[in-house]
Amino acid sequence: MPEGLAVLKWDDELGPVVASKTPKKLKVGLDPTTSMRVYGIATLGETKESQKPGFNSLVFPDFKLAVYYGGLNMHLQGQPSMVFLVLNPDEDPEVYKDALPEIATQIFMNADDDKYKKLVPKLYKQIERYTQMTSEQLQASIINDPVRRIIIQTLMKQGTIQSAELEEMIFEEVGKKIDVDIILGPLVKMGVIATGWVEGLSSEVIYLTRAMFVLRKTSLDTIKAASEEQLPADVAEKFLQSTQEYHKDYLERIRADIFETIWSEAEGLTKLILDFEIYDIIQVLRTGPIEKAQLKVETKLEDAKLNKQLKVLEKANIIMRIKDKERRQHIMLKCNPEVITVYPEWLIQRTVDLYNDEEIVSQQAIHYLEVLKMSHPSQLESMEMAE
Repeated sequence: MPEGLAVLKWDDELGPVVASKTPKKLKVGLDPTTSMRVYGIATLGETKESQKPGFNSLVFPDFKLAVYYGGLNMHLQGQPSMVFLVLNPDEDPEVYKDALPEIATQIFMNADDDKYKKLVPKLYKQIERYTQMTSEQLQASIINDPVRRIIIQTLMKQGTIQSAELEEMIFEEVGKKIDVDIILGPLVKMGVIATGWVEGLSSEVIYLTRAMFVLRKTSLDTIKAASEEQLPADVAEKFLQSTQEYHKDYLERIRADIFETIWSEAEGLTKLILDFEIYDIIQVLRTGPIEKAQLKVETKLEDAKLNKQLKVLEKANIIMRIKDKERRQHIMLKCNPEVITVYPEWLIQRTVDLYNDEEIVSQQAIHYLEVLKMSHPSQLESMEMAE
């Protein structure tokens, strides 16, 4: 666990100033000499391009720092622009390479009226949790973020957008200007989007390369267990009837309006996936039905906590609880909430239509079609084989 978390901002007269820290007694790494050195390394370069948001790590004789710099815009505006974790000498800063940018983004987005100061202790406690996230949870955290969710929704409809337009969209959502690179960083890293410059356009262009959303999938292992008499007959019958009716209705809603059906509950489903206790329960149930007593052993949750989380999952139509004739409670997935990424094939024709309707310039359309070609699964497989 890091020794502390500090937020710094630049003052034209004083240089780097500690705007917030936790624990309050934290002093390591906050002396003026160290702070100036950290800022100097982060801001090395004279152009906006050379001072984009980014992660860095520094090693000192008695401690290490995992650093995230928010970029030139935050710096020049006198807002919090740097967040760093103070680590002991034997810790690896790279462990926090994904977690720290997410923590810092929440701080930067709450810079107005110093709202972030109340968040700092809570975010510090969440650092270790972030490092334990599975790839699915990291994807869920992207969808759970309201700004990034709107970006993905927009790109799934039109495929490409200029950075200037995106900045306006973000401003409308959060009510202030946020460096686009801070928001887009994790999306680029996960391969969900690509960015690039197009001749004739004044701002960078963002392209969707993988669509991302949450689906309620049928739990095949649970269906198999119920169908192959691995459950008591009365339990299996109730489950199969209920899950069949539920998924029939779900498919009808998807056919009627797939976009509305998926995104209306995206925030709620990703919130469940990001809850570690609930996610542990889902992970166990993905292998098949289980009796409650065994589920308690698998998840290491006390009765009160387990009952509370099962009620949450039941209310969300994720699980079913059915008692057999011996009053044993069987728990199974009614549906499996899963983060899905797919190649956005529909955007090929959509891009052509946007070009024909003169809604995007030819260079942008051509560049995006090239991006889609290069990001096609067959191309990626060929590149992997070549390596």
